[in-house]
Amino acid sequence: MPIMTKMRDSMPAILIGLVVVFLITIVFEWGMDYAGIRSKHNDTIGVIDGKKISYNEFSELVKKQTEQQKAQSKQETDDNTLRTIREQVWTALVTQTIVEQESERSGLKVTDQEIVDWVRGENPPEFLAQQFRDSTGRFNRAAYESALNDPRNKDIWVQVESALKQQRLAEKMQSIVLSTVRATPGDVEQRFMDQNLKINAEYAFFDPSVLVPDAAVTASDDDMKKFYNEHQVEFKNPALRKMKYIFFNDQPSAKDSEDVINEMNSVLQQAKTGADFADLQKKYSEGKTEPIVVKHGEASPAKEKAVFSAKAGDIIGPVNDADGIHLMKIVEEKTGTDTFVKAKHILLSGAKDKEAESMKLAKDLIARAKKGEDFSALARQFSTEPGAASSGGDLGWFGKGRMVKEFEEAALKGKTGDIIGPVKTQFGIHVIKIEGRDTRELKVADILMSIKTSGSTRDAAFQRAQDFAYVAKDGKFEKDAESFGLPVQETPEFQKGAMVPGLGYFESLNKFAFKKDLDDVSEVYQVNGGYVVAKISDVKKEGVRPFDEVKQGLQSRVVFKMKLAKLKELAAQKRSSIGDNGDLRTLAAGDPRIKVDTTGTFTYGGAIAGIGRDYAFSGMAKSLEPGKVSQPVEGSRGVYLLKVTARPAVDNAALTAQRTVLSAQMLQEKKQRALSAWLDKMKESAKIEDNRDIFFR
Repeated sequence: MPIMTKMRDSMPAILIGLVVVFLITIVFEWGMDYAGIRSKHNDTIGVIDGKKISYNEFSELVKKQTEQQKAQSKQETDDNTLRTIREQVWTALVTQTIVEQESERSGLKVTDQEIVDWVRGENPPEFLAQQFRDSTGRFNRAAYESALNDPRNKDIWVQVESALKQQRLAEKMQSIVLSTVRATPGDVEQRFMDQNLKINAEYAFFDPSVLVPDAAVTASDDDMKKFYNEHQVEFKNPALRKMKYIFFNDQPSAKDSEDVINEMNSVLQQAKTGADFADLQKKYSEGKTEPIVVKHGEASPAKEKAVFSAKAGDIIGPVNDADGIHLMKIVEEKTGTDTFVKAKHILLSGAKDKEAESMKLAKDLIARAKKGEDFSALARQFSTEPGAASSGGDLGWFGKGRMVKEFEEAALKGKTGDIIGPVKTQFGIHVIKIEGRDTRELKVADILMSIKTSGSTRDAAFQRAQDFAYVAKDGKFEKDAESFGLPVQETPEFQKGAMVPGLGYFESLNKFAFKKDLDDVSEVYQVNGGYVVAKISDVKKEGVRPFDEVKQGLQSRVVFKMKLAKLKELAAQKRSSIGDNGDLRTLAAGDPRIKVDTTGTFTYGGAIAGIGRDYAFSGMAKSLEPGKVSQPVEGSRGVYLLKVTARPAVDNAALTAQRTVLSAQMLQEKKQRALSAWLDKMKESAKIEDNRDIFFR
């Protein structure tokens, strides 16, 4: 009975886990009815090939995955994470719908008997079986069968069977898509050779910059036009857009900060009137609920100053810090084994030609500081350290291991008030003032409340954005922005489906840019940190860049190509002069401008010493008969003649040992590519209407 109860209690979690796993990791194995959440509401958040997705349906799926995310991370879900989850859910819905409809067109079905045989068979679905495994991993078949037969689990099994049907249907569709995917023995051998074949070669390099003077080659307009016509694919421009936009910040307001401080003051009053601080910490803190040991230099400057100015038993705060508002209690104070010092310093140049000058200045500054001149003022005037003008040379607290050796040794030996130096380090010449010395360690309990954007602040930002969007529809975007006192920003060019520079990846905003026309103004879109209203400021359609636009950049490429053609002729002549088995070194003896060298050992896919990664060279070396001089090879830097000096035969024993692993690896890679290509093709042909922006902000 306890196991059956466990099964009933854990089943909703199993189903949520299924949805999350399928949403994130499995393209095909996902279904929408796992929890029986189909809605009959008419609010349509999207339409996928005629299939309507309701707001309630979508929101419920998002809610379930958000709960799962929260359970795993132990943290509240922020706006950015929530947007990511919505995107994952939508992508999974699109994928699942496409698979469903394609399965139906293919006549695929899953019978009830198939599911019964699977569930009752020797290898039941793992997500079910794992609920009946003990700590050693042993499957308790009897308990599993008992749960299957328990009439109280009837409703749960209906949901499970629906999920399993979806999974099995997806597996069948996947089998059809991948039916022709193979990793052949030849593929495996080629991969093995590419990774393991060791080649040594010598080569003669015909350098175009050395052997063909620029004056010897002239690229005419006709030459460049011919090259342009032959390589038009290289000059294709994708569709591009630019947008001007107004950003409306929705970060926490002064009122949001004030509310958190007021709440923390309320907690402080509870502590002062006798409430147990540990209980308050567990109830209110968003951070760690156990006291931590704090040493000098480990806390932020704000918390450092607050806690080390207090004594055991004191309650400190509220303290405003970068991560929120803190209320802290000193639980314990003790003397530690480490010594910490608080210091300021003045850094002077340590360059050899200025060392004597720096030493003289350092001694003068030491004398002035000892006479009582303000050390921070001296640091601001003389220190070469970046930031010294604002910090006055303040280094804060530090202990052993934080500074370079010479500086650390000098500082840790000093007493409070000492002026030390000159001290020479790799950074220059230092003058040091010791402002404090301490060995205390504090055990601190900390209540943290982060400052978050309130609903009213977010609503106010959205309303400002909406007001502007309404006004800007009149076609005077920039003028309206000026009248509102709002700065206009503009993105660089971006492509369809890509991130919007300066704003991030937001599919709906990108879709607006490519769906609408020049000067169209958007609705309000939510982005990281706030909202935007955008105007399409530039439109470039897909096409080949005109010849006149690329002509200037073509000349150098055409000249290089013409030089290579001349060099191939020269290399062919040189090869004829030495024959098939000739000595490449004689070419350099006859013409020192021809570089002859050896490669050392390299693999097909690897870089070659002195050459780099050149697949034309590697490809020739992989197939060339050892000892034979190659035909001229046009590489990325010039032209080569090469001769393979060593290329051991394939290690059949190693190939046999790795064949299974390589075959599985290659098959998986091919399957992933095939699935991705199939799904992309299906998505391109699908009619998808995405209305999420109407419902979420």
